[in-house]
Amino acid sequence: MEVTTPLIPSSIALFVLVVTRVGLVLSLLPGFGSQAVPLPARVALAVVLALALVPFVPTDASGLSDPTVFAVALARELVTGLALGLAVAAVFAAVEMAASLIGYQLGFGLAATFNPAFGMQGTALNTLYLALAALVLFGTNGHHQLVGALARSLILLPPGAAAPDVDTPRAVIALTGAMFSDALRIGLPIAGSLLVADIGLGLLNRMVPQMSVFFVGLPAKILLGFLVLLLSLPFLLQILVHVSTDGLLNVLTRVILAAR
Repeated sequence: MEVTTPLIPSSIALFVLVVTRVGLVLSLLPGFGSQAVPLPARVALAVVLALALVPFVPTDASGLSDPTVFAVALARELVTGLALGLAVAAVFAAVEMAASLIGYQLGFGLAATFNPAFGMQGTALNTLYLALAALVLFGTNGHHQLVGALARSLILLPPGAAAPDVDTPRAVIALTGAMFSDALRIGLPIAGSLLVADIGLGLLNRMVPQMSVFFVGLPAKILLGFLVLLLSLPFLLQILVHVSTDGLLNVLTRVILAAR
C-alpha cells in the first residue's frame, strides 16, 4: 500500500525554516547570544519572532512537505541565517575593533578581563563602547529596524530560495571593508591623538635619553585619551547612531541582494 500523507506538514516546515533564520541572527547578536542570557529566553524570543514573521513569507509552502525538498531548504536557511547573523555581528565588531585599538594604545591590554555579558575578553573600553552601542541601538529603535529588516529578508529572499552567485564574494569583501571603515571612523579621534603623543614621546626620548619615557608617558597618554574621549563623545554617539541604524540596514541589504 502506498502512503501519500506527507511526513512534514508544509506549515510546520515553513515555520521551522523561518525560526532557523531568525534564531541564527539572534544568536550572533552581541550580548544576546552570550551565556548571560538563558537559553530558554533566547529560544522563546526566536519562536515568538518567527510566529510574527511567518505571515510575511510570500511563498508556496506546499512543496516543503517533501523531506528532500525540506532538507535542501533547511541547509540553505542555515547558510542564509548565518550570513545575516555575521553581517549584524560585523557592525558591532567594528565598535569592538575600535575600542581594542584605543585600549591597547592606552596600555589597557595589560589589564584585559573576560566580560561574561558579551562573552568576550577585552579591556574596560570594549565594555564601554559595546554598552554605548547597545544603548544607542535600543534608544533609536534600531531593534525595530532589525525586525523590519528580517521581515524584508523573508519577502525578498523567501525561505529556501537562497542562491549565491559570483557577486557573493564581492559582497563579503565589501562588508569587511565597511567594518574596517566604521572601526577607523569610531576610533580615529582618540587613536590619532595617541599616535601624535607617541611621536612626541619618541622625540623626547631622543632628546633626553636619561628620562624614562615609558613611566612618564603612560599616565600622560591615559589622561590625553580620556580627555579626547570626553571631548569627542558627541561625535562618537553620532557615529554609533549611524552604525546601529543605517549601517545595520545597509549590511543586511547587501547580504540579501547577494543571496538572491
